[in-house]
Amino acid sequence: MGHPAAQDPDGNDLLMVRDFPVPPQAVYDAWADLTHVTDWWGPEGFIVPADRVSVDERVGGSYRACMVNTITGDELWWGGVLKDIEPPTRMAMTQQWQGPDGAPASPETLITVELAPHHEGTRMTFRQGPFQDRRDLDGHESGWNSSFDRLSRYLARYRGAS
Repeated sequence: MGHPAAQDPDGNDLLMVRDFPVPPQAVYDAWADLTHVTDWWGPEGFIVPADRVSVDERVGGSYRACMVNTITGDELWWGGVLKDIEPPTRMAMTQQWQGPDGAPASPETLITVELAPHHEGTRMTFRQGPFQDRRDLDGHESGWNSSFDRLSRYLARYRGAS
């Protein structure tokens, strides 16, 4: 299913590798198609309502989304700019926490997602950084691990598996 996270030699970037038993196009679509992202974006205990996601699907286009805590109703907004789109093998985007009004609320990081055939499925290599400190990196690692567990369950449904 997955591999442990590792940091880059400087300790400022998050590196995570996950294997999924579906073709690269299916994993790419789960990331790129707004009808799919609301099924898995966000860690357990959060939802991303479809009406709180927008994207201009082109290099240089912006995106914005909101995770809602299902217990407290607290909202966490984030967004960025699409930097690279190469279906079905690669995408890159900036990411920055934002206030509800879109004002920056954190330093910007770069996310890259690389997808490659692996055995009878896909190996996803995810990178994000640089982070300002270890606490921020650890928080993102925990959140992404939970999100990628949800992605794995979503892709199992895609395959028709239970």
